[in-house]
Amino acid sequence: MARLSRLFLFTLIVITASAAQAQLRKPTPAEQKALDHYAAVMNKVLDQFQSDDWDEHVDYTIDDDVSVAPNAGTPLDVNELMQRSYNVRRGSARFNTKIMPLMQKLMQESDVSAKAKLGHQVQGLMHVRVDVHFNRTNIGDIAPPPPGNHGLQIPGAAFAYKINNDVPDPGTSAYLLAFGNWHPLKWDAEQGWYHFVFAHPQNTPFIENIEIRIHGADDRVQELLHAIDWNEVNQALTR
Repeated sequence: MARLSRLFLFTLIVITASAAQAQLRKPTPAEQKALDHYAAVMNKVLDQFQSDDWDEHVDYTIDDDVSVAPNAGTPLDVNELMQRSYNVRRGSARFNTKIMPLMQKLMQESDVSAKAKLGHQVQGLMHVRVDVHFNRTNIGDIAPPPPGNHGLQIPGAAFAYKINNDVPDPGTSAYLLAFGNWHPLKWDAEQGWYHFVFAHPQNTPFIENIEIRIHGADDRVQELLHAIDWNEVNQALTR
């Protein structure tokens, strides 16, 4: 009986996933225009993450194969996000000055706990990842939560926080930046999120908010937070 129940559950999941996939459709010309504009602006912003010290990999992007989910409850929702990951380039200035000395200590260290600590330090300096989503109905996963977590003053962002890192590989720190008309901000402590009220109805070609999460080496992320003109992100919103 248990085996039949698991089989039924698996079949139900497959049917549900297939139905959701069948609901996807190609963007209308107006939606495609909004998506093209969004992608052009955000690619320009994300290109500023590039550096001679880092090898970049474009994990996901908004491309010609993008599809719209018509019943998402937001003005525009698609089946793709933008994500880029960065690994320290061997032989770079960063690798030689920050990574190599730690690796040499790691090889010389005999104490297991000290070795593990050094290994963690090395990994914490070697990776960065950035994820970008738009038209979020809610933004949560902010730990520690507001108001105990004081917001960062990032020009151009509606709000920004340093948060606990839930992605082990990319590094040690995590930051959340949100753009769009999230005002007046009200943290829902019971649900654990900020809720967004859209000005436009479902299935209209508007991008009203953007969420950016950056995980990785804290010193590099701090550089990016201060070097990038985050006001540019607001140009990706549909006015």
